[in-house]
Amino acid sequence: MPAKPVANRPPSTQNGSAKIAQEATTPNAVVNAEAALTVKPPTPRSSQAASNGLIADSRLNLEWRNYTDYFHSAGANHRHAWVEGLQAKYESGFTRGPIGFGFDAALFGALKLDGGRGAGNMVHVGKHGGGENQLAWAYPGLYAAKARMSESTLTYGLQNVSNPFLDPHDNRALPPAFLGAALLSREVKGLALQAGSFTKVAPRGHTNLTGLRTTYGGVPFQRVSYAGATWDYSANGSASLYADQVDDVWRQYYASLQHAIGTVDAVKVTGFANVYSTHDTGAALQGPLDNNAYSVSLSAQHGPHALLVGYQKIFGDQFFDYIDETAGVYLVNSMDVDYNAPHEQSLQLRYMFDGKYAGWPGLQATVWAQQGWGADASAGAGQYGVGGPSFSTIYFRNGQPVHGRHHEFGFIPTYVVQHGPWKNAKVTFIAEWHVGSAYYSDSTNQLYRLLVTLPVRVF
Repeated sequence: MPAKPVANRPPSTQNGSAKIAQEATTPNAVVNAEAALTVKPPTPRSSQAASNGLIADSRLNLEWRNYTDYFHSAGANHRHAWVEGLQAKYESGFTRGPIGFGFDAALFGALKLDGGRGAGNMVHVGKHGGGENQLAWAYPGLYAAKARMSESTLTYGLQNVSNPFLDPHDNRALPPAFLGAALLSREVKGLALQAGSFTKVAPRGHTNLTGLRTTYGGVPFQRVSYAGATWDYSANGSASLYADQVDDVWRQYYASLQHAIGTVDAVKVTGFANVYSTHDTGAALQGPLDNNAYSVSLSAQHGPHALLVGYQKIFGDQFFDYIDETAGVYLVNSMDVDYNAPHEQSLQLRYMFDGKYAGWPGLQATVWAQQGWGADASAGAGQYGVGGPSFSTIYFRNGQPVHGRHHEFGFIPTYVVQHGPWKNAKVTFIAEWHVGSAYYSDSTNQLYRLLVTLPVRVF
């Protein structure tokens, strides 16, 4: 089974200061660590009325990333890699007038220093498989045309979006990207509306576009379309509601609510709850689906120290599944592994440290322990049997239906350089240890990952 893959994602900003409506967020520490591997430049003003022109508002950013990864799991699945990645991203401004037009483009390149047979997308994946011996590769990582009217932007091309279904799974030397159209609108203060439709993906480690597929079922599909909104109803609260359709596989609905009270100087308490509801549609290529998954968390922060308790539950006889190459699983306990087996429950205890409240700005750390229990895939195993369709293999482990308990521990320290010539350079270390039982879907594994990123703004 695929392994997964702190504090809340920072709010989007306008000119780096004024808060604007943000997209859906999550307290999932792994998703947020991936989403913030580098310090992103301030979000430019989105209003077309403030456009200075196609060239005047353009920018060119370089990002160098040192990626080192070691993964060891029971069953002799050992992978290691060391890759240097470089992203050169050009974002134009918009032409002046009621409707502005522009374009984005990026060139990605990588150099492999270590990693061999079995490394897969830790290094390079050829068009027809294999490819681990490739020493260097380069390709157009992003390309898109865009149009903007008022506070709404429509983009078509190879791009990245951020929502509960299509958040890029950015945990390699270079990120994935998706081919399609996306609309982001902030016409109403505090309200962010999204819609989009995508047909292809440029996966991690690949230099070519491939078709979309589900993560656990491995079922290919032609298109995913989505729409949704996030409402920042107060300075301390937000709510989200989204829906997507994966053609001939599922319709999925998502809702979340987050609210905080108090202050960090005393005690700041933040509650979060979200739910995914998944149902088969069309030809039901992944079989009948009737699955609800939810998670809740409560955190308390005083100064630099915070504690979080998270609970997660899967309702239904199927695995909770999501789109491959995404971190489209905003469930709070989807950490090293997803804790997403039929009927599974999980409980997490997490400690978080934020150095800016202790005189060490740029330093953050997260430590967690987690236990999963109650998994029972007997209904799915009985429905399909051993010789069922290809996706039915997820319901079996070592000849029996998936069941049993498992647990994990994890540690993510990160530091962002605050001053000097290396300002905004970021070092992130991820260590995860998972202990799976004999009949649980994810095996015992150890993962150690070091990422050093250096963003440079050329202009």
